[in-house]
Amino acid sequence: MKKIIYLFPISLVFLVACNNSTQKEEKHETTEMNKEAESNHQHEESQPKVQLDNGKKWKANPETITGINNMLGLVQDGIDGKKELATLHEPLQLEFKTIFEKCTMKGESHDQLHNFLLPLKDELAKFKEVIINAENLKEMKEYLLTFKNYFE
Repeated sequence: MKKIIYLFPISLVFLVACNNSTQKEEKHETTEMNKEAESNHQHEESQPKVQLDNGKKWKANPETITGINNMLGLVQDGIDGKKELATLHEPLQLEFKTIFEKCTMKGESHDQLHNFLLPLKDELAKFKEVIINAENLKEMKEYLLTFKNYFE
């Protein structure tokens, strides 16, 4: 009987300790997941957004306009089935690179162009890793069409 009396408090301490440890692990996992979600959210928010020039469109250089139009054409060809989706990454990337190489814009208009192009860069990086599908292309087309809302 004495053994049972001694074992009961030891068992109780063991159970409480194990339960406490499990709660700490769960709390740690939840905290880590929250930190990761918060980090991703902050990354999205930290990307600068394109803004108008006091309600007016920015003046873009002709090469930039041509590059955006060429990208729109490639995307539309993919949507229409004129080009194989798997072959679109390279020409889209080339047009994107050409926009940067031929950019002659300066000052705030240049900065705003970069704000516009950053999301495209992210999308093109995804296309390299994931097979392009019609839904991706439609989203890219919609985004490329917003160029005219900010630049002329």
